[in-house]
Amino acid sequence: MTHPTRPFQGQSAESRVHARRQQLLSKAYEIIAAEGWRNLSIHKLCVEAGLNKRYFYESFDSLDSLAAALVNELADELIGVGQNAAQSGWQKGLDTSTLARYVLDHCISWMVDEPARTRLLFSSASENPQALEQRKLVIRKMAQVLSAFSIQYHQAGEPLSIAHVGSAFLIGGTIEAVMTWLDQDVAVSREEFIEDLACFWVAVGDSAVSLARSRGATPTSSPGTDPNSDS
Repeated sequence: MTHPTRPFQGQSAESRVHARRQQLLSKAYEIIAAEGWRNLSIHKLCVEAGLNKRYFYESFDSLDSLAAALVNELADELIGVGQNAAQSGWQKGLDTSTLARYVLDHCISWMVDEPARTRLLFSSASENPQALEQRKLVIRKMAQVLSAFSIQYHQAGEPLSIAHVGSAFLIGGTIEAVMTWLDQDVAVSREEFIEDLACFWVAVGDSAVSLARSRGATPTSSPGTDPNSDS
């Protein structure tokens, strides 16, 4: 399918396509959050977004492709929150325990301040096969991001299997814990919840480092040292 290339009212064709795509994703999120995946249809989405169906197909092949895009967009937003917090905390020279709390506070805030997006990303995605498959890829990506940061943070020198296993364990466990807390199956305050999670993250991290050392992998510098630093 070809797209128009002429500017219109000061906007390029590409920017208009992008704006309509975001409009559809935003409206799809609203519908799914309120009514669930099963009540989303191309007709309903286009009517509520105030767009002709042809504008749906200029960005998406089907509702499945829209579902994958929506899950991926939410995941990238959450990953960005975590990465920014991790780098910020590292640059501030926070110790391991404080850094864990700092990162978790930012990520948990994103997840609980608007529970609908968290449920869409990690719970209700199971209602749509494509969204469910994308959810699996998203969790794997999150674990990879955490693993890469952990290896860099502890200056392991080379990728270690324990970093990958530990990261997958922490990401999967944290997601389940957050969903349990959102469902009010755990009666603790938000502050206590973050503190408890941070304790588990540090405990798993410390155990992983000890195990790596017992296998002969010795960090090249102290945990938390910026590898780009001259000091």
